[in-house]
Amino acid sequence: MALHKYKIAAEGGMTRDMVIEAESREESLSKLRAKDMFPVKYCGTDVAGKSLPSLRSFRDRFNVYEFTDRLAPLLKSHIPIERALQIIAASMEHEGSRQIVIDLRRGLHEGKNFSELVRNHEPRFPKLYANLLEAGEKTGCIPEVVIELQKFLNSGRETRDFLITCSIYPVIVIGVTAMVILLLFTVFIPRFATIFQEMGKELPLPTRMMMFGSTMLTGFWWLWLTLLALAAAGIAQLFQRPAGRYWMASKVLKLPILGPLVCAVEMNRFVRTIAILLKNHVPLLDTVEVGRKVIQNPVISESFANVSHELRSGAKLSLALRKSPYLPIDTIQLLKVGEESGKLGEVLAQAADEHENKLKVRIKRLLALFEPAVIMVLAVVILMVVISIFLAIFEMNEI
Repeated sequence: MALHKYKIAAEGGMTRDMVIEAESREESLSKLRAKDMFPVKYCGTDVAGKSLPSLRSFRDRFNVYEFTDRLAPLLKSHIPIERALQIIAASMEHEGSRQIVIDLRRGLHEGKNFSELVRNHEPRFPKLYANLLEAGEKTGCIPEVVIELQKFLNSGRETRDFLITCSIYPVIVIGVTAMVILLLFTVFIPRFATIFQEMGKELPLPTRMMMFGSTMLTGFWWLWLTLLALAAAGIAQLFQRPAGRYWMASKVLKLPILGPLVCAVEMNRFVRTIAILLKNHVPLLDTVEVGRKVIQNPVISESFANVSHELRSGAKLSLALRKSPYLPIDTIQLLKVGEESGKLGEVLAQAADEHENKLKVRIKRLLALFEPAVIMVLAVVILMVVISIFLAIFEMNEI
């Protein structure tokens, strides 16, 4: 399906560019007329000698963080959504992002709800986005909802940037360590092995073990590459099946260090989502369902499968969530306090902030311990190589 570009009539006697995806020029004209747009000039499917980018590439360039950061202050200043979208579209440099905002504005002119339009672009917007906007439309507090969305997205972005920043140095250390070990076993040890073998003397056991490891690594490199490719294909095949993803997720949760960390990340996302939804007057059943959908680990998500049923039976949220072994006890206690005070959303938001700070401290400490651990592994490997070489040298001197 090709992209056809037109210049169409706009307000005030001006023209603007419009891209339509269609099988033929006639179909693109029909789509324009269906939208009450009047083409002035057909620009073809090629601009400046280059093919027009596909609609998917437009969407892939859309930045929901940037869009929300621009939308929130405009709505806070009591500017109507339609006018706010017009201002945002005019300030965007990338044509694809501008086109998406224009589509949203056009949908408002057609009488559609903003949440419905956002849901149609769901690959570019989180699922929480449309649900919160829908709640804001029902309660008449869309500006407040967008501000909460801005805080939520920025919080997630800050956590992700924090993880990336803290992981740079450990990744470099691991890379250097792997490179040094690889050079030891593929370059240095084979050279010493050739010298020792020419002397015809039986070598000590540690030296023979190092040489055997070097021979296995350099002589059978094709075998290791084959095994690595098969392992990667097997893992990919495993993740394509729901049962495989569930099995892998359950094994990850049982790991000593990674398991509690994954659980903490998922629970922080879950509590944060519930807090935002409750603060914006979303019904409790819908809140729990949306909160469960943001959990990526299927094992943890399944632990909340019966929450909706228990809520319909009259149980309180704290009692229904208590049956999950992954939600921290202190969060359950805060839930009870929020239910008693009638400020459940505010209490959970404070709990989410506290858990997020604790999570960052835990990650920072873990990475701080990880760096010397990698260095110690490198030191042990080098020490073993040096000892094996010196033992062989001492054995040669006895000849």
